[in-house]
Amino acid sequence: MTGPDNAATCHWRTATRVMPTPYWFEAGARPWSCLRDGVPRPLSLSELRQCATCPQWQPRTFEASRRDLLFEVWGGVPAPQHRTFDDVRRDLVFETWGVS
Repeated sequence: MTGPDNAATCHWRTATRVMPTPYWFEAGARPWSCLRDGVPRPLSLSELRQCATCPQWQPRTFEASRRDLLFEVWGGVPAPQHRTFDDVRRDLVFETWGVS
């Protein structure tokens, strides 16, 4: 199930609908995108079938799933870290007094 014969398990595959503009406009015709080259590339069905024989196929990891969820929920921006009241107060005091 996780072998290279199944393109859905590739580390580089992500849903086109969660990609930023203008890539998500093609989500109806090309539901999957490849992130292998650093730039999202929406895949046609024939290209998706070729993913199974791609020399750069890698098994999908938890980080790849996490990346897709972050794109969908936060628009690609990592979720903000939880900060306490004391953290915010300290940062405001440092900013006021010009301390870095």
